[in-house]
Amino acid sequence: MIIEQRIYELRPGSLHEFLKTYEAEGLAIQTRAFGRLLGYFTSEVGELNRVVQLWGFDSFEDRNRRRAALSAQPEWRAFLGKCVSMVVSQRNELLTPTAFSPIQ
Repeated sequence: MIIEQRIYELRPGSLHEFLKTYEAEGLAIQTRAFGRLLGYFTSEVGELNRVVQLWGFDSFEDRNRRRAALSAQPEWRAFLGKCVSMVVSQRNELLTPTAFSPIQ
């Protein structure tokens, strides 16, 4: 298994609008394509105006296939059009669990 950590830095003041739009429109689309949402978080201290997503995939190839399928969906592209102005930056990391990680 690999875990993709996606971190979005949002324009100050847009966090609640982003979360509301994502929950109402983006979450179902992305969950259908990816399947394994491990967690969705906001930051309370430190770097603010951020959301962090953790998605689980069977392999790097599984991730690539699922991402391509998601990107091909017109409804996903329409959702992105609503949120792109709220996002300042995005960072992705692919994480591999250790042998003793509770998430495998």
